[in-house]
Amino acid sequence: MENILIKSTMNYHILRLMGCSRLNHTQPKLKLPKKNKVTKSHPYRIIHPWKSKALFCESMVKQVIYNKDGLVAINKPYGISSRPFDFENKKKQQTVSGIFNEKKYVLTDAVPHIAKELGYESLVIAKTPEKFTSGVTLLSASDKITEAIAKSMRRAEGARIIPRTYWTVTRRNPIFPEGERRVAMKLMEGPEKGVKEVVIVPKWSENERARGDIKILNVQFKVLSTASHNLASLMEVKASTSQWHAVRLFAATVTLSPILGDRVYGSRAQNVMGKFLLVSPFVEAAHVPPKLDPDLLKTIKMIPSKTNMIPAHVHLREMFLPSFLKKGNDISITAPLQPEFIWTCDQLGFKEQLFMPINNEINSTNNNSTLNNDEEEQLDSKQCLAIT
Repeated sequence: MENILIKSTMNYHILRLMGCSRLNHTQPKLKLPKKNKVTKSHPYRIIHPWKSKALFCESMVKQVIYNKDGLVAINKPYGISSRPFDFENKKKQQTVSGIFNEKKYVLTDAVPHIAKELGYESLVIAKTPEKFTSGVTLLSASDKITEAIAKSMRRAEGARIIPRTYWTVTRRNPIFPEGERRVAMKLMEGPEKGVKEVVIVPKWSENERARGDIKILNVQFKVLSTASHNLASLMEVKASTSQWHAVRLFAATVTLSPILGDRVYGSRAQNVMGKFLLVSPFVEAAHVPPKLDPDLLKTIKMIPSKTNMIPAHVHLREMFLPSFLKKGNDISITAPLQPEFIWTCDQLGFKEQLFMPINNEINSTNNNSTLNNDEEEQLDSKQCLAIT
């Protein structure tokens, strides 16, 4: 009898333990509340934050940075074309953007809305940077204004004034801290018949110029700020033309400092056995995705497999229109940096005084800021998630 009681007691305890074990296995573990720590999306993931075309159009009104006498300027976001891409009439393929959650909206979608909000009957695009360059875009309310813009640009060229000023982030320090160059761009034929690549040449013949075989490129450049350990630089570039991505080509092949996010000419200069050298445009290595410094990737919270998400850091910072509409009426329009560009500069520790608020002349609109409160919170560099 005593043995039976002992066995019953043991069986009871065994069954109880088995039951507890089963409950622990099948029931979810108790989750304790975590501390109220908010993490933000990486800025490169929210370059195109609009959820509808209507919201995009409203956002473009907030990007108005100048409005006077029929001349309107907006701060074009990165990755936005002026017009829909015409695949039928264009032989070249559209560049792969790498933009996370890319929207296919274009400026012509928003221009009628901008005109209505500013009280114009209509507006047309007069001057705009290409899709993968952000910054100053000029809109015109009449043929008179369109012609005045063109005349002012011609006047600048005649006076040897470079009207376009770009800000770029380069992947290393340029070999020259500042300088001025007069060079030419041309399509050079390689060893393989029919294959041509754009190159910069220091000399050219008058016959080449007369035939239109070259495009003159006048450039003034200077380093504005440098990141620690020479990881990157903020470089200002004044360029007389935007043809063939001239600013990118110049940065990569003349200053040997390719622009961060440039997948067009970003591999034209590479680290070869410890030295940064120019690479022939006709070898395969010049067309592969650029290899970035691990420390630079860590600083901007990226990993090597996701570098295609890095936007090309080229921003049309300023447009200068001398004697616009009348003699002596010089107009300078400056575009604030876009949020993702500012975040990169902050991560790299560039001089803060370079990013002070800008005051352009604006009528009929009370919002010249590129960031609202929600966007400012999203760009908290201390709390954003790394891209993995």
